[in-house]
Order: sequence, then C-alpha cells, then structure tokens
Amino acid sequence: MVTRFSFPLQHPLPELGHNWQGELARRDWDTYSVGVRVKDPLKKELFAKSIRIRVANHPLFNGKKTAFEFPDVEIVFDEVEKQIHLQILPIIITGKYTKLSRNIAQTRHYCFECKGVGRKHGAICSVCKGEKVLTKDSVQELIAPFFQKAFTCGEVLFHGAGREDVDVRMLGAGRPFALTLENPAKRRTDLKGLEVEINSALKDKVQLFDLKIGLPNDVAYTTQKYHTKRYRALVESTEKIEMGLLQPFLNQKMDVLQTTPLRVEKRRAMKERPHWITLEKVNPIDENHVEIELHASAGCYIKEFISGDSGRSLPSLAEWAKVPCVCKELDVLEIVENDLGVSFE
Repeated sequence: MVTRFSFPLQHPLPELGHNWQGELARRDWDTYSVGVRVKDPLKKELFAKSIRIRVANHPLFNGKKTAFEFPDVEIVFDEVEKQIHLQILPIIITGKYTKLSRNIAQTRHYCFECKGVGRKHGAICSVCKGEKVLTKDSVQELIAPFFQKAFTCGEVLFHGAGREDVDVRMLGAGRPFALTLENPAKRRTDLKGLEVEINSALKDKVQLFDLKIGLPNDVAYTTQKYHTKRYRALVESTEKIEMGLLQPFLNQKMDVLQTTPLRVEKRRAMKERPHWITLEKVNPIDENHVEIELHASAGCYIKEFISGDSGRSLPSLAEWAKVPCVCKELDVLEIVENDLGVSFE
C-alpha cells in the first residue's frame, strides 16, 4: 500500500517546515515523480511544466532522479483540492525462508470464530479464549521487527508462495516470499548483514536466504506463480502396514480428487479440487510406521491424502495400504518452481 500525506497548497514550493518538504527531508529516497491536477485541462501541460522545473531546481531535489515507474515518492500538486499529496511508496523485499519448528505459523492467524475480536455475542470467544489470534508465533511476526528497525518502516506485510500448516516444517532451499514494508523512512540497508542478524537470532525457528530489493509486481509473481512441492511424511497406523501393497504405486503419477477438508471447512469454500501425487519413496520404520516422500501439485492436502479424510480424498494412502493411516509429522522438502501458469491455492 502507498502511504499518503496531504498538505495545503498555499504556494507550489513553500519554505521547509512542517509541510510536505519537511516530510521528504526526514526520509531516505532517490527517485520521484511529479503529477498535477488542475481545474482547466487546457492549462495542465503549462502548469505541469512549471511545477516540474521548479521542483527539479529546488535544493531538496539535488541529486535525485525522476522515475516514471516505481519511484520512491510521488508528489501530486492538486489545484482542484488545493492540496499537495505526498505518496511514499513501499519497499518490496524478496527472499526465501525455512521454518524449523512445528509450532510456528507462516502469518498471523486471526480467530475464525470471533474474526479477531476476542469476543462473540458479548462473551469471551470459546475458540481463541479472548486472545484474538490462534497462533503465538509466526514467520511474519518473528522477522517483522528486524525490518522495521532496519528501514524505520510501519507495518510489514508478508506474501508467501503458498503456505504450510503450523505443525509442518519448511526445509530445503526454502519457500519464496515477498515483504511489503509500508511507510519507510530509510530505503537502504545491508541486506546480507540483516540476513545474518535474523538467522543468528532465530536460528532454531526461522532462517532467511537470498534477500533482495524487489519491485511491486514481485508480490503477485511470488504469490501466483505455480509451484509443485516435495514432502516427507511420517505415517502411522494402528494396524500393520504391508509395504507390498504400496510398492505398485511407487513413481506413478496419480490423480487425486479432494473435497475441502473437514479441518478447514469453516474458512475455505466447499468444493472439489483435482490434484496429482507421485509417491517417490517408501521407507519402513516398524510395522506400524512408514516414512514416505512424495511430489504433489500446488494446493494438494497431504495430510488428507494420507488419511483419506473420511472419503474426501480419493484415492488415499490409507486406501492403498488397506489400513487406517494418519500423518504424524510432515515436512516440505522442496518448492519446485515451474513456468506452467499460476496457482491460487
């Protein structure tokens, strides 16, 4: 989001003080664009040219460059509203993260029952117990303070290339993500040094890699790019798991039809979703446990594929093994980047 300030248009370029120039002077920025809004369209070009010349010759703009795409700041001289609108564009950071704990969400999870209020019908919410959120820690909340300090910015918005459940680790080379840093006062920092600082402080929880300054369209690219995923799961059954029953399905790309799982039906639309899964490895642990590795399409519910989710996932590992199965532990091993389109799961 763009941070916007408005100041009275008493004179195109008043002295520095408690005005738009003072707001600019306290910030770190390199590029800008100037726009105008006038009552008489016939005067627009003349007014715009006059304003741009005066801005370019003002000491505050010495060494700064005009930019038509993605400037650091936008200044609009509005003759209609008698306002000067100063717009501070956010900073976009891209990178990858790994999540090493099974007790951390990706982003802040507000309670679905009370909508993050903490109360419902005048009483303390029975689901979140008045806490408003369902998680104590998240990747977003853990890393945000570091970026807020480094860039002197406001809210830090987190955009992930998909997400994993709270109890699922994200391993391997990490999951792509983008951050939107709103209303930054600083636009430069040592990202490699920041990466080292964060990884040292959060070494048993979250690690960040490949931090870079991005562009606004990197947010959509990150969240909508189609990714498949490789997983490792520990499967448990109350009955003996016959390895021979799973062998015929190894390295076979299987179509799977999944109805919205029971565990998320309160916050996801009820519909059927076609997916595919390839069972790549089966390693027996004991007669009641097996470790599997699989490759799946974006948005596929792995826990439900393992259990069958009371018939909502067809086929399922439990169906293949002919015994009840549950997923005891799940890790994302790899986010496989493909150029096959976009995914909104």
